[in-house]
Amino acid sequence: MTNNDSRHESVDDTRTTDRRTMLKASGTALAAGVGLSASSGSAAAVSTFDIEVLDVGGSVFGSGSTPSIPVGEEVFIFAHGWFGDTTVASQAADVASSMEDVGYEADEYVAIEWDATTINFIGAENETEDVGETVAEMLEEFYDDGGGDVRLVGHSLGGRVVLETVNHIDDGYEVETVAPLGAAADGDMVCEGEGGLFGDNWYDGIADNAADVRNYHSEDDSTVGAAYGGIGGAALGTDGSGCPDDTAETYTDVDVTDSVGSHMGFLGDEAVGADLAEAAGVDVDDDDGGWGWL
Repeated sequence: MTNNDSRHESVDDTRTTDRRTMLKASGTALAAGVGLSASSGSAAAVSTFDIEVLDVGGSVFGSGSTPSIPVGEEVFIFAHGWFGDTTVASQAADVASSMEDVGYEADEYVAIEWDATTINFIGAENETEDVGETVAEMLEEFYDDGGGDVRLVGHSLGGRVVLETVNHIDDGYEVETVAPLGAAADGDMVCEGEGGLFGDNWYDGIADNAADVRNYHSEDDSTVGAAYGGIGGAALGTDGSGCPDDTAETYTDVDVTDSVGSHMGFLGDEAVGADLAEAAGVDVDDDDGGWGWL
């Protein structure tokens, strides 16, 4: 597509035996995180926001039409993780509420729903690339239609979705804020010259198509830590990139260990919400709000 807004100009399927064994062994921990997702959203949070849920499942499998992101000057978009399709609206509302608490307000609130309810975790992980490509097409249309600033947030496998999005969007576009929360990925996927078997990763997309990537990670996220990083490596949602000197200039690791105590704890966390709001231009007062630990 051709971008008409001058502001925006400018898995691997192969898995080693060790990786498969590690994922199988960590199934209990991952399942525990999934179980928490069903109760992560509060009724109060859901009633606060009008979350528009966009189902991209049909477009991924080649049927149905790709939905459109509502055009607004400030748009919040959330992508869920494994088994999160049933609670995506409440999860999105939890994150949006934590941002609203310090003054953030969007014109539109959107939740990306994709087919993540499956016992095949590796299959769901692989699916995030297709979902990210679809969201990239949706964002290109959004910007072409005169859309403004986007805050693209993804939890767990949704963190992969948002990073795949900026990896697939055309180079004439730039997403204002990209925020993986407890991303289910190896840390080297954001490092220059690292990544999969053939060196493919998200570095170029982050460097070329994102104004600000903020990766929120917690050492207490044992769910992601059990499945990613390997021996001596880094898990993106637990340790961060593990390569601070080899990430793009637009990339920042944000350690929220002091605030987030579990994999689902990123959703609605005050420190995460305050930092995201600040990235969106909200003047957050550290003295009054108590966000000085970031």
